[in-house]
Amino acid sequence: MPNTAPETPAITVVAAIIRGADGRICLSQRPAHKHQGGHWEFPGGKVEPGESLSAALARELYEELAMEQAESVPFMTIAHQYPDLHVTLHFREVFAWQGEPHGREGQPVAWFENSELPGLSFPAANRPVVTALTLPPTLAIAPPDQSLTSLLDAIGKLDAAQTGVYLRHWSQHEVLPEIASCCRHNGVRFWLRMASEEDVAVAQREDAFGLHLPSTVLAGCDQRPDFAGVVSAACHDRAEMEKIGSLSLDMAMVSPVEETSSHPGASPLGWPQAAALMVGQPLACFALGGLTPDHLPLAREHGAVGVAGIRAFWSS
Repeated sequence: MPNTAPETPAITVVAAIIRGADGRICLSQRPAHKHQGGHWEFPGGKVEPGESLSAALARELYEELAMEQAESVPFMTIAHQYPDLHVTLHFREVFAWQGEPHGREGQPVAWFENSELPGLSFPAANRPVVTALTLPPTLAIAPPDQSLTSLLDAIGKLDAAQTGVYLRHWSQHEVLPEIASCCRHNGVRFWLRMASEEDVAVAQREDAFGLHLPSTVLAGCDQRPDFAGVVSAACHDRAEMEKIGSLSLDMAMVSPVEETSSHPGASPLGWPQAAALMVGQPLACFALGGLTPDHLPLAREHGAVGVAGIRAFWSS
């Protein structure tokens, strides 16, 4: 987590991801006279001493938006250093409330499609959350030992709203165009593995959602790849996370969290060490290694926005 300069005031803030029944996100606009005024933001406010994050958010949502009895769970945490202020933001996903949100203090409140968020003006600390909201909560890694027919059939059975695909072992395969076409046809967001600079053009040509840098490629990078989509990288330790941050990448795949048969010799991080890597980072983190989709709530409690894996993430 970034260090706070001694002379810089520090505050802890809790903010809400509020989704309507139609999937749109509720945002409010900061008053012009306040810090970061005029920007759209995820509603919330300061956490009072001794107050739990969930209680603080419920209170703020009642005071600001007249939302009663709001219930929430962790989404992601970001530590951000502004020139004049250090902010730790705990974003929480609100899953139940009563009342119709509206600005009790006269502030504009509006609902936006996910696709509209990147075009809005946000405080700098909110930008990683905007990216995280475009990601599926689970990422299925394509097994290397499947037949092409089986893989295409499995992709067709995925819930595209919930699951994306990382074509790790297939990214440089001659059948990649056919697999990518299947993903696009089914609306499945997919990542390609970058092995060389040529793969950036391949990812652009195939309209890949993401480009992933394995550790060996990450180590040799001195700038962010020139790719228009999400750029992610493998992360196994603090040094790799710092390198990912220095390149301003969008996402890190942190592994192995638990023991995994795909990497039998690797020593697992465990949840406390994984959380130490993920919490507070200005990017979206996915946890993988010995996990299933059912680990998503636990992963979010430890700083990840999603989980990834191989066998357990495909429909039977």
